[in-house]
Amino acid sequence: MDSNQLWHSTNDMLPLRFSTLAASNDGILFAGTWGAGVYQYTALRSWESISQGLPEGILILRLDWVDAQLFASTNHGHFRLEDDVWQSTAMREPCYRTVSWGDRFVLTESGLKCGSDGNWISVAYPGKNTFDLLVTPNFLFLGYEDGIAYYDVFMSEWLAIPIDHPVTSLAVYNQMLLGTTDDGGLIMGNKKGGFQQVWFEGKFIHRLVTHQGDVYACANTGIYKVSDFRGSICLRSMGIEASVTDFLIWNNMMFIATLDAGIRYSTMNRSGFQSNL
Repeated sequence: MDSNQLWHSTNDMLPLRFSTLAASNDGILFAGTWGAGVYQYTALRSWESISQGLPEGILILRLDWVDAQLFASTNHGHFRLEDDVWQSTAMREPCYRTVSWGDRFVLTESGLKCGSDGNWISVAYPGKNTFDLLVTPNFLFLGYEDGIAYYDVFMSEWLAIPIDHPVTSLAVYNQMLLGTTDDGGLIMGNKKGGFQQVWFEGKFIHRLVTHQGDVYACANTGIYKVSDFRGSICLRSMGIEASVTDFLIWNNMMFIATLDAGIRYSTMNRSGFQSNL
């Protein structure tokens, strides 16, 4: 049976190209788009645009909750949501993600920045595109345009690991560092300071998402759970053929954002995704 027969769609959301997902503690789901702002969903109001304060045609690269605030990293800079209106922060350059680690970190096209409105400090790799930051107890791992860098908390210094391609997202699976590259490939750490690059035929991996120790790969051909088979990394399909850009588990539901098939969801006790909100 065609895996997409497990899915249903609502036509009003299909024309939108979704890029990122985030959920609040009070039951609201947010979805960012390529060129059409941000949408929110609640059980009472269904989907509605929540884009006041955002420039027209903006590309929402990432939505992140930090310190109980929702931030949008975009090609037009950094925004935060206040009383259903987006407010521009002092960070006006293109941004890729917002991360909390004691302080607020923003990954930008000119390096890793730390601080708050009007008081941003360059932390690492000024002038470089920085795409993702992974926090562990002893290290910070940075995916950036020259590969991977890590910050040793005890030594208080950054060390770079050059890779042939920019690294755009990071995750840890079975104590192994994983990353995606800008050409859709996957890199895997060998636990000795080196990395192996692999490409899965026909697949372009957009992003890695971690949830409670599990890692999911969002790809142009669907959503996959990363698993191990006889010591090798493999991707186990979760039953959808769509270009998936983000994955979220929230309220015992699995959600995906897609470029060509809207927002989809599935209950956790089913093998396939069931319908579109």
